[in-house]
Amino acid sequence: MNAANGKGEFLLFINYRQAMRFGHVGWGFSVPSQNIYVFGSTDHLYRHHWWDLLGWANYMYVGPGESNDWWLMKADKEKMTDEMTTRGWHIRYHAYKSLPVDDPSPDKAEAVAQSFQNAGWSVLSNNCVQQTYEIAKAYGVGAEILNPWHNTLLLIPNYWFGKVEGRFVKLRTPTDEI
Repeated sequence: MNAANGKGEFLLFINYRQAMRFGHVGWGFSVPSQNIYVFGSTDHLYRHHWWDLLGWANYMYVGPGESNDWWLMKADKEKMTDEMTTRGWHIRYHAYKSLPVDDPSPDKAEAVAQSFQNAGWSVLSNNCVQQTYEIAKAYGVGAEILNPWHNTLLLIPNYWFGKVEGRFVKLRTPTDEI
């Protein structure tokens, strides 16, 4: 059901340093009728030494039902940006892009987001970019959010974030601790 009480906002969050500097994206969106935001990510945290080649090979795929470090929270915008920049149990973010949405569907977007909780993860077919894209489209974001299924380079979070058109907001510097 679409929000009847106003326009929406989709937020595309970026951590420039995660995943060997390829980056990592998270997402957030407003629920205009409740004056809250729903936000989260599939962090898929790397828990091995950087030189562990087998660890990297295993990192490339998480099967459905296995832990992919998915999380979701609800809060006002100030609390959301605080959570996305300061919490220690998930990836912290350096910036976001704000994309206005005329006719948002927050319930649909949340259902899509929830579907990723046990959906596994794959570097080439179910990563943070693809999941965030699917949530954005369900919310009602238009052509400004580029389809990563159409260009392999768009699977790289830093590249994708750079190509998405939206109002840029800096939260932390990339040299801040990850």
